[in-house]
Amino acid sequence: MCSRCAFVGGLIGFAALPAVAAARTNDIAARKGDPAALEIAMPGMERVSDTLWLSRLTSNVWIHTTTNHLDGIGYYPANGAIVTSANAALLIDTGWSASDARELLDAWERRKLPKITQALVTHFHFDRTGGIGELSKRGIPAYGNPLTIGLALDNGLPAPRPLHDVEKRPRRLGPVEVFYPGEGHTLDNIVAWVPSDRVLFGGCLVKSTTAGDLGNVADANVAAYPATIRAVRRRYAPRHVIPGHGTIEGNPLAHTTQLADAANR
Repeated sequence: MCSRCAFVGGLIGFAALPAVAAARTNDIAARKGDPAALEIAMPGMERVSDTLWLSRLTSNVWIHTTTNHLDGIGYYPANGAIVTSANAALLIDTGWSASDARELLDAWERRKLPKITQALVTHFHFDRTGGIGELSKRGIPAYGNPLTIGLALDNGLPAPRPLHDVEKRPRRLGPVEVFYPGEGHTLDNIVAWVPSDRVLFGGCLVKSTTAGDLGNVADANVAAYPATIRAVRRRYAPRHVIPGHGTIEGNPLAHTTQLADAANR
């Protein structure tokens, strides 16, 4: 099952505000797309539109944050990345919708940077796959774990092309290594490693340091989570880690390990 209700099941609430201030804050968020929970990935990101932020993290890695309005929560952020090489760029996760993908691709083209020629989605949820249709219109193939295809189709979501055998061994896709460490946030979650910049895109398997728990576990394997996140930590020694939601600050891998262990006590 994958629904907005399931997705927000484990979101973090934040401190209560006085009623008038809360109403004003929520009204502004509703009009501007500001995240009502957690935060964008890093300070100083350029706000491209009401629901899109974009910023360069390292020489070859950019972060995009998009927000989507979720009932009972407000606008909630999702992080993705763009990884450049000499003549091309790889998009990691599409944003929540075709409109998110359209705004992101248009903003990227305006910067006259290497053209996005292919994409990777890190699991089947709609904050990762929602823009696949827009990519397809522009001739940009999106790849994912073969396990993602069936899960996406079963849940009425856009499905990527298979990155063959990634569920069995790490695979290269353009400038990144794609690794399936095992079941965790979902049965199909993968991570992307940028060796040139020592950046790990952890997707929703990895939680931000502001997360109080594992969040949405409707499609998770909580029992496998500790071993899965430790497999990532054994393989990579990143300089930067990008979680699926929220800030990149601190040590998201260590924090996720603590959350996974706590969920299994």
